[in-house]
Amino acid sequence: MRKAAGDNPDEKDLYQPTVVHTVRVTKDGTYASESALSVSKDKKDENVPPIRGYLLDGKFFMGAAVASTLAKLALRYVSLVEQDSSKNMFSGEAMLIIASILHLGRSGIPKEPITSDDYERMSLCVRSIAERQPVIMEVFGKGSREALVGMLKLSDPATKDGPKKSLFRIEADDLINFRQLNVGSDDLGENKLEASLLQATGKLPSQKDETTDSTLSKVIQLTGFSDPVYSEAYVIVNQFDIVLDVLIVNQTSDTLQGLTLELATLGDLRLVDKPVPTTMGPHGFENIKATIKISSTENGIIFGNIVYDIAGSSGDRNCVVLNNIHIDIMDYIAPATCTDEEFRKMWVEFEWENKITVNTNI
Repeated sequence: MRKAAGDNPDEKDLYQPTVVHTVRVTKDGTYASESALSVSKDKKDENVPPIRGYLLDGKFFMGAAVASTLAKLALRYVSLVEQDSSKNMFSGEAMLIIASILHLGRSGIPKEPITSDDYERMSLCVRSIAERQPVIMEVFGKGSREALVGMLKLSDPATKDGPKKSLFRIEADDLINFRQLNVGSDDLGENKLEASLLQATGKLPSQKDETTDSTLSKVIQLTGFSDPVYSEAYVIVNQFDIVLDVLIVNQTSDTLQGLTLELATLGDLRLVDKPVPTTMGPHGFENIKATIKISSTENGIIFGNIVYDIAGSSGDRNCVVLNNIHIDIMDYIAPATCTDEEFRKMWVEFEWENKITVNTNI
């Protein structure tokens, strides 16, 4: 069964364990040897057909499409051919293919099992071929075609009913304005009237809502491009915590073992959980997330380094120092509105802010 699914049962060396011995220096100055067992999976050179590859990956929506196509072909063939033997042979082959896909989905060989929707749809196709009811043949033959034609008519603007709208045309020598390129600049020759109209109708995003600008401003480069390990962090500042999504890229051709992201904080910041050490292959990459708890709203600094061992090397651990991440107090502050009554109530609660000493001669 696995051979029919595309696997080669004769290959026994898919997983090749390798033992790596390293020498470390303990705290008391003595030498100690350490052994690490790493298992690597060899890539198999397989020429799997496209549809079979989709099915083995667990994408059984492709199987449902194949089953629907086979059902339409079988019912169409039954309506055109008069010989019963030919009808039964063609229908039997179609049902055998669909049943094989159903059995593959429940066998456990694919990466993901077949879903209930795909299973029910493929089972319905098998029943439709076996029973050959006139209503089912009408639905598969003409109903699906009419539904497709109607959907295409609705999606085509040229075939819609009603008065045709005139196309908006511009002259050949008109300027082309790229709003993504002139963020923060107002003197690049854009049409002020058109920009004001777009902003009034809500179609022109403001500079603070620019997705690209706001996303890139939160990415901080932690190491240089010439370092053996490149790293950058995407900082997400919430009300009570800070989430660091750190991307680590191995720029060497060696396997890095025990790669650990060590972080420390300065200020009222506390690291909730330490990142777990990982093993990274040559030119591999991995995302590591770290959560930092906020005790008070003030400026803070996050610093640290990346330590790792090179597989097969007996030297000391390598260390790459990261750039500091500065947390600004303005990241916690967001604009808001309140009524006059709420403002007076909050002003009374914060008594330490409204005490003013006035010296007069009266």
